[in-house]
Amino acid sequence: MLIWSLLILVFALYFLSNTFRYYVKYGLYLLFLTVISTVTVFWVILTCRPKSTENSRFANWALVKLKYFYGWEFEIHGKEYLMKDEPCVVLINHQSGLDLIGLMEIWNWRYHCAVVGKRSLMYFGMFGLATYLCDTIFLDRFDRAKAVQQMNAVVDQIQSKKLKVFVFPEGTRNHEGSMLPFKKGAFHIAVQSQVPIVPVVFSSYKSMYSKKNKIFKGGRIVITCLPPVSTSGLSKDNIPELLESVRNAMIETYNRTSDVKDKSE
Repeated sequence: MLIWSLLILVFALYFLSNTFRYYVKYGLYLLFLTVISTVTVFWVILTCRPKSTENSRFANWALVKLKYFYGWEFEIHGKEYLMKDEPCVVLINHQSGLDLIGLMEIWNWRYHCAVVGKRSLMYFGMFGLATYLCDTIFLDRFDRAKAVQQMNAVVDQIQSKKLKVFVFPEGTRNHEGSMLPFKKGAFHIAVQSQVPIVPVVFSSYKSMYSKKNKIFKGGRIVITCLPPVSTSGLSKDNIPELLESVRNAMIETYNRTSDVKDKSE
């Protein structure tokens, strides 16, 4: 009887309380990430595979499927800019940990795709181990000398492995709309490697996901891949102007596609 009463209470809270529903959905997301990461780790161990970007194939498949569970629909423009076996630096605005679902929509494990993340992610249990085995590039945020060494190592790998390096240039999640100032690291990597930058813009989640207002529901997200920006012939002296130009283009696209999404709902 007590179990049934608890189930009824949980059921009622889920449909009556936005806050309760938010925590349930986000909690399930963290559980899904743990399960996906665990399967990835055991698959790599059982098949004796080395650390490689190709180990992301199951995570790619599984995370894409989560959009059906959450009722998220993705409208993607310009995906062809990423569907070439050529190295590049991909810049994406960062709104939430849920960005992983959208990221997998433009991911292709057949190419060498690697994400740049903070080193502390390595210590997030199975998730950290899975990201390590998928050859995620970890940078030390608080040790500039180490970070520079690590970025130089990325530069060496980009051309040899034809890496597509995915970076969140804001450096942290931004829940407030628009975009935070960009860090220069990704631009240094692109210029030193002389590979193009492909800006990718996720439209606002605000109407369907808000940590502040405890909103978590279905909806549509527009992902826009902008044309590649050449870095050929550029040097570190050109980075401030390049950064400003790319950021302005991404903000303009964010404002435009977010307006389109909001008006259509």
